[in-house]
Amino acid sequence: MPYNKQTIACYKGINDGLWSQLEEGLISREKVLKTRFSLFLKEFQIDESGSKVEAMYREHLNQGHSTITHATELLDTLSGQGYKLYIGTNGVGNTQRKRLADSKLQGYFEDIFISEEIGHEKPNALFFQHILDTLNASHKEEFLMIGDRLSSDIKGALNIGMDCVWFDRKKSQPDPFAPQSTYTVSNLMEIAALLEG
Repeated sequence: MPYNKQTIACYKGINDGLWSQLEEGLISREKVLKTRFSLFLKEFQIDESGSKVEAMYREHLNQGHSTITHATELLDTLSGQGYKLYIGTNGVGNTQRKRLADSKLQGYFEDIFISEEIGHEKPNALFFQHILDTLNASHKEEFLMIGDRLSSDIKGALNIGMDCVWFDRKKSQPDPFAPQSTYTVSNLMEIAALLEG
């Protein structure tokens, strides 16, 4: 199968669509992982097991990571200022933990909360409530959710009444129908400036 713009766009469309359904509570994580490659292969009339390709993809994903520009600098700044940092992700547990360890960033974080382990996906308010309960936090106003997905990170924070920062690295056109974050940044270091002000 060729690796080109058409195949990438096709996979991205299928994968993003399934994750959106997951975020809306319409399908399970298992359904996403079991069907995305089957649907993709079917589009190109390739007779191969979607489960087999998913396993190969998962192995590849476990081996790789990339750090977003200014991520380490922001983490240094925030941890140096005494902020406690946590991760909340809809990712697959073993993949997220492996990638975090390989990135050498795990030392910055107090804990990682993974939807697969919690039993609730973002944007479900129960995902965020689990974090607050685990941390014995009674004041959600003391938390700030930073995320790059309006449909899960930002919508979820808004669902529970938590302030949030949308990291919009693509500088998207405003969508009046999308969840409206408390703040929007396109560069991670803007977050440090927000917290100083």
